[in-house]
Amino acid sequence: MAAAAPEADRLSQFLSDADGILREASFVADSLPNVEPFEAERSLRKLSSVRDILLRINDPWVSSSDFEPLLERIAKVIAQLDAFQHQPEPPRNTGTHFVSGSRGAPRYALDLSVALQLHNAGNSWEDVAAALGVTRKTIYNHLSYAGVSSARPKHTAIDDAALDELVAEISLQHPFSGAKIILGHLEARSIHVPIEAVKASLRRVDYIGAITRWHQAIKRRVYKVRGANALWHHDGNEKLRPWGFYVHGCVDGHSRLIIYLFCCDNKRSSTVEDVFMREGVGVYGWPSRVRGDYGKENNGVERRMKARWGMRHMAYFRGRSTQNIRMERGWRDIRKDALEFFRQLFQYLEENELLDMENAIERVCLFLVFQPRIQAALDRVRAAWNLHKIRTARNRTPTALYELSRVKAIRLGYWTGDPGDDFETAADPEYGLDGQAPLPPTDELEADPATADYEEFPSQDAERDAGVFVNNAEEIAQMREALQDFDFAEEDGQGGISVYCRAVVLATAYFSEA
Repeated sequence: MAAAAPEADRLSQFLSDADGILREASFVADSLPNVEPFEAERSLRKLSSVRDILLRINDPWVSSSDFEPLLERIAKVIAQLDAFQHQPEPPRNTGTHFVSGSRGAPRYALDLSVALQLHNAGNSWEDVAAALGVTRKTIYNHLSYAGVSSARPKHTAIDDAALDELVAEISLQHPFSGAKIILGHLEARSIHVPIEAVKASLRRVDYIGAITRWHQAIKRRVYKVRGANALWHHDGNEKLRPWGFYVHGCVDGHSRLIIYLFCCDNKRSSTVEDVFMREGVGVYGWPSRVRGDYGKENNGVERRMKARWGMRHMAYFRGRSTQNIRMERGWRDIRKDALEFFRQLFQYLEENELLDMENAIERVCLFLVFQPRIQAALDRVRAAWNLHKIRTARNRTPTALYELSRVKAIRLGYWTGDPGDDFETAADPEYGLDGQAPLPPTDELEADPATADYEEFPSQDAERDAGVFVNNAEEIAQMREALQDFDFAEEDGQGGISVYCRAVVLATAYFSEA
């Protein structure tokens, strides 16, 4: 054991720790009321402990007046947090009553299917009751009356060998995924097992990988907005751009729910807008606000949002990637869980002289063979991510958080109106930012636009030079026509390498004869 520090050193360390606790609690207090109650309670307890210790310090060399400025700051933050903790609950929804024909108060007309869906997604009965505007006892009474158990579905009966086979399969497809993401993949297949079972299985089938992932764990930080659809973050990922693949993604800021992940052959503004409207708004409804970077490809989404909500609504925020960390952080997991596999595969093809991106036949065949495979991997990642448990959200999943917020917003009547924060909150320069989160990689920041650019490209050549596409639409259509009977999505047991090589051989022969 290390020797005990001198009394003065311990006091100095305590005051340093106290200052850190105060700064963290002040951040939570400044974010009120857009914080989870447990976060306010945690900060209140830690800060109250600091205050009690300061009041009890009995050191002949230190005067109590020395701590008065610090105690005054602490008292101010405690008062804010305490007031939030003890604010009156919003009125309960009286529900829709029906006449039962018997004596006594009429019963609530409660949609049990919604309640069960929210609970089975990982929310507690207390949270479900709050979202529906009733008490937990009311839900229990309805469950009892319907003869339905209040327990979640039991764990799937599966032995270690069968679980190891599934985990090995998922790890092979997503070799950089950790236990919680693997659990999300299993949940997406309706296989319910404890997280401890997944961790044990990973150790059995992938010991080295498990240790590596443990050491590379990413620390998560606080983020607050009103609720689901208050603020979306969208962005493009270009890690596979050298080979002609562009991935567009969008995440709901409140719940971390991945709204969409879409792989295509370009990053034109019209493409990003189409994906946003079709895969985002068409499925989840309009977000109140969206945050994106300064890239020209986001111009169409910005126009759509301003047309929907008006210029004064502040419907679209633009900034550097450092201001869009919610999506940037998501890319870390997506790259690790899906894109990195293909990056290494394409490098393998180039290193073994099976791929030359200057050869039009090879680069177009590469796109046609691997685009559906990349999209399938992204679909699996999205399904798994949306069902993985988030430690800092009390082990609830993004789906659970999103649906709970949506149901609450429907009950309170603002889901089909404006689900976002008020203008004053949204006007805060720090709104929707994760200022303490890890920054994107340096190479991405170097290429990050610093200002918006609304000028259109004058030609396709200008677009290609700017990296908007690698394969143009005409080349892809021509190759599809040439190999119209070829199955680009065929499974070959080699990740698509054999299919790609056969496509190149056939296409080379076809165009040599033409």
